[in-house]
Amino acid sequence: MLDEHSQVDAFPSGVRANSERNAQRIYGDLKSAILAGSFQAGSRLPTERTLSSQFNAARNTVRKTMNQLVDEGLIVRHVGRGTFVSETLPAAAAPVAPSEEFSLTELLEARLLFEPSLPDLVIERALPEHIADMEAALEAMRNAATWNAFKEAKYGLHLAIARGSRNRFIISIFEQILQSRRRANWGRPGGHPSPVSAVRETAYRDNLGIVLALKAKDAPAARAAIRDYLLRTLSNASSG
Repeated sequence: MLDEHSQVDAFPSGVRANSERNAQRIYGDLKSAILAGSFQAGSRLPTERTLSSQFNAARNTVRKTMNQLVDEGLIVRHVGRGTFVSETLPAAAAPVAPSEEFSLTELLEARLLFEPSLPDLVIERALPEHIADMEAALEAMRNAATWNAFKEAKYGLHLAIARGSRNRFIISIFEQILQSRRRANWGRPGGHPSPVSAVRETAYRDNLGIVLALKAKDAPAARAAIRDYLLRTLSNASSG
């Protein structure tokens, strides 16, 4: 049985762990978006209140993350005006544009090499918060009204799965994949020729199968669902 002091200390440690997880997620997403050009130099970032709601995180966690980005020279804060992307990024942080961006086919082939193996780690290590992030991304995918929102939600789901592995190298790989797709404007200059509703439900259903298998801790089913989904996506990309 816990004594009085143990009971007092146990709760804050869990709160701190959750706060740290949220801070890392917010930091990673915002930094990736800035370096990928999703937020242009000088553009205004969402408010702390908006980010807090978007990431389901405490305001002080968001503020801590923003201060870290300020320290790295990626953003500047002006009292009464808001937070803005720095006009000039530090040399060490400035994105290096590749001479030739990776194609969607190349990225899908790479994803097929490691993503179907992720369920073993995710089932072993994922916290309830990781599952909640997957479900939130899945719902965002189903409700997406534009192609950009749909793509962000779809890749956000698979990034949430990668984060469930709690393996920093795997997470870093997928964040680079996400940055590459953003730099390529999702590979659809000028917009997609068909409405997002044409593929939204099918993608939602396929990815729902992945999440349900992970929640059920059914690694073989999750591996098969991820592999089938990526193969179908690769087939569509190759024929498109």
